[in-house]
Amino acid sequence: MIIDTIYYLIKSGGPVMFPIFLVGALGFFFVFKLVDRLGRDFYRRDFSLFIHRFSELLNAGDIDAVRKYLKANRGMVSHQLYLALEHPEWSDHHLRVTMAVQVRAKLLELDQGVHLASVLAATAPLLGLLGTVTGMVATFDVITLYGNSNPVLLADGISEALITTQSGLLIAFPMLLLLRRAEERSSWVKQQMELGMTLIKHWSSTRTEVSHG
Repeated sequence: MIIDTIYYLIKSGGPVMFPIFLVGALGFFFVFKLVDRLGRDFYRRDFSLFIHRFSELLNAGDIDAVRKYLKANRGMVSHQLYLALEHPEWSDHHLRVTMAVQVRAKLLELDQGVHLASVLAATAPLLGLLGTVTGMVATFDVITLYGNSNPVLLADGISEALITTQSGLLIAFPMLLLLRRAEERSSWVKQQMELGMTLIKHWSSTRTEVSHG
């Protein structure tokens, strides 16, 4: 049923339907890759409570309890903070350098494909508009050759124009909504990750001062 519907749309929409479907497939691929990278953090609502509890445990100095808490609250932020505390015996300088590298790599990973997905989401309705133009051109060609005496041929051109426009909008609209939501959550994850790393840096500096004192 679905395959038949897609075949009908491609056949009725003309050659522009191929790039429209290709743009849609690539765009949704990059968007869902971002959602997959965010994991549970895409749906998390308790970031403020999570960071507050993390800060309390960290300030208490019980690293084992902190790591158990992070392991129980799975997600990208928890995973990165867990990795940062994997070697509590490291010096303050070593810990800071390691965290900087980890955060930079994770931020770059979150940004992968986002710009391209935005471009593809903006391209889909433009391709639909191109299909509208080609469909109307085909309609006027029929009118030039046969006048208004052949409504079937006229309907083909009008159908091509409308189907391509509809397909471009139907692909772009949900893609943009999902992409904006994913970008919003990605930005929030970055902020929480950097906040958590800042708390670890503060804890590490305090620990170093106490050990030297």
